[in-house]
Amino acid sequence: MKQIILILLVTAFTTNLYSQDDTRIDNGATFVQVDYIKTIPGKNYGEILNNKWKKLAEKRIKDGTILGWDAWWNMSSTDESNHDIMIVTLLKDIDSINANQGILKAFPEMSEEEVAEFQKKNREARKIVNSTIFTIVDNYFKQDSVPNIAVLNYMKVKSGDEFEYEKMEKEYKENVDNSPKAGWAVHKRVDRVGTNLGYNYMTVDFYNKMSEVMLERAPTWEMSEEFREEFNKVQNLRKHVYSETHWNFITLR
Repeated sequence: MKQIILILLVTAFTTNLYSQDDTRIDNGATFVQVDYIKTIPGKNYGEILNNKWKKLAEKRIKDGTILGWDAWWNMSSTDESNHDIMIVTLLKDIDSINANQGILKAFPEMSEEEVAEFQKKNREARKIVNSTIFTIVDNYFKQDSVPNIAVLNYMKVKSGDEFEYEKMEKEYKENVDNSPKAGWAVHKRVDRVGTNLGYNYMTVDFYNKMSEVMLERAPTWEMSEEFREEFNKVQNLRKHVYSETHWNFITLR
């Protein structure tokens, strides 16, 4: 797996470096599709991702079907992790989620035999562990380029508390300017509903360096009475299920 990640990072480094210039991060998106990918060692998924799927995403952006497409590496992934790559697709219209898909949209010159061979190699190189859809509730960024690091916080909000929870998160946005964060977002899960879901919201804390992440994680602060009151209010509105840290290596806008 380490070899696969190295190929992905080396191949995509130049793309990531230059594609972020003069971009707007969300491009006015209202929905986000997140696909969690488990790569198979020795099957060259990095080559497939960069030479095929990236080209298709570029075509869909040019055609206006999607607004953006990013690939992120799960920084804590191991052979036992359920995913090591996360693909994020930005959408303005939910009805365009499946529009202009298919490898022939980007490579119309491919024969039926070549398409079949590609599809076989693609299936053997990765497994789609999960695919989710979120609506963007709110976000805020200090910069116009996609930050390097995204910490995904999966939240469980009880039925009936959604409005108050979203209100609380929107108020929290005011704290981003005085924090090490490069940006922040809150998304509501809409692909599935029900009380048995493990999470139904996700917040994302964006950073540019791991040292900025540690500025918020490493210190242990004594809570004032006022801060503890606010802290307990937040805890009562949602359960922080778990977090994952991802590093951005391809950004298309």
